[in-house]
Amino acid sequence: MIIRSWRAIATSQAVIDEYIAHLQATTFREMAALDGNLGASLSKKPVGDKFELLYLSYWRDMDAVKLFAKGAPLEDAIVKESTQKRLESYDPKVEYFEVCASSATLPGQLNN
Repeated sequence: MIIRSWRAIATSQAVIDEYIAHLQATTFREMAALDGNLGASLSKKPVGDKFELLYLSYWRDMDAVKLFAKGAPLEDAIVKESTQKRLESYDPKVEYFEVCASSATLPGQLNN
């Protein structure tokens, strides 16, 4: 399993709430329709008066990630314009990790 990670900065909980609504209405559904997508999560951490966001998506393999990227360079973050406007800043690049061991169960994924 592959984890695709991306970080951003939000200025308030209200911005995070808007972003969550956007994810649930569009991005999560679009990704769920892709073969090999195993889900995604958004986490937050207070940093001063702002929040660092960590977006993780879970993929069966890199071939599934390539379907999501639709030909874009795999290291480039795919950030919709509406999301760019919500966030104070975001990483233009993503990172990938191969899961070596896990106790978590994701849809379609056995524990490693």
